Amino acid sequence: MINFTVSIIFGLTTNFYYNIYIKFEKKNTKLIDPTELFPEIPNIYDFPSVHAGMLYDNERVEKYNKAIKEIIKPGDVVVDIGTGTGLLAFLCLKAGAKRVHAIERSSAIDWAKQIAAKNGLSDKIIFHNKDSRECDLPEKVNVVISELIGHIAFEEGMAESLFDAKERFLVEDGVMLPERVELKVALVEETEIYKECVECWQDIEGVDYSFMREEAIKSFYLSDLSDYDLLSEPQSFFRTNFRNEQRMHLHNSHMFKICRPGRLNGIALWFEACLSSNVILSSGPLAQTHWKQCFAPIATPIIVNMSDNINVKIDLELRTKEKDMFNFNFSINGE
Repeated sequence: MINFTVSIIFGLTTNFYYNIYIKFEKKNTKLIDPTELFPEIPNIYDFPSVHAGMLYDNERVEKYNKAIKEIIKPGDVVVDIGTGTGLLAFLCLKAGAKRVHAIERSSAIDWAKQIAAKNGLSDKIIFHNKDSRECDLPEKVNVVISELIGHIAFEEGMAESLFDAKERFLVEDGVMLPERVELKVALVEETEIYKECVECWQDIEGVDYSFMREEAIKSFYLSDLSDYDLLSEPQSFFRTNFRNEQRMHLHNSHMFKICRPGRLNGIALWFEACLSSNVILSSGPLAQTHWKQCFAPIATPIIVNMSDNINVKIDLELRTKEKDMFNFNFSINGE
């Protein structure tokens, strides 16, 4: 019998402060070089490089632009939740929207205002510098659009924000973009990060550094995985349809069948987002996006064989206005 449990707590304040571990370099040019996910950096969206990674992600931009062109009708009023530097709002206007309410609680909204002015779009955008859940709009909108999609889909507060926006901002026959988002999970044999970031913690000149290994297990890591790294077929753990639902299930478990012999050392996570009826955006192993895949290690690797059964249980706790904390707990059990 094997049994491993890992608990991760993601804290996010109004200044976008992540309560997990990171190795980074901060220079006068405001660039960061994260090793672990969810960096403990106040005002993370004050860094241009964070936005550059998203804006120059061709897959992300092309898919969103294609979905926007399919959905936006001339004269539509749109709200962009978490507009950042404003790109999605600008694309909506180019597609024919009459007006866009661009909501952003970080100081990046100041850059968005300058970019809008430089492109002659200021008269069609109303900027709101606050959390969307604390924002009131003077009118209903035809389309709610957002890209608050995190590496594990929901840690950036997308579900809470979009459920609220649908209830308060959207007209009865309005459109949500994305329409549906799900978290994919697979068992994995990760060959680089586990060695370099977890197993590396041993004695250093006779000093026992094993405590740091325990801390490293608590982190999630970005990884470029291939199909061969996977030890199982992926399964969908959490799926929410923003068009038809008002909440999402926060507890799930699945039995995985091992598809090849290997050394199980964690789980891989990525998302699949249905932006429109014809556009799917994925951060899976075959995709080339800035999200990459998320690797969550376990304390002790497990040698597995073909057709072994491994159960994975995941519990989520979403953020609320009262408790701005995202909790992710997973456990692995098998025989």
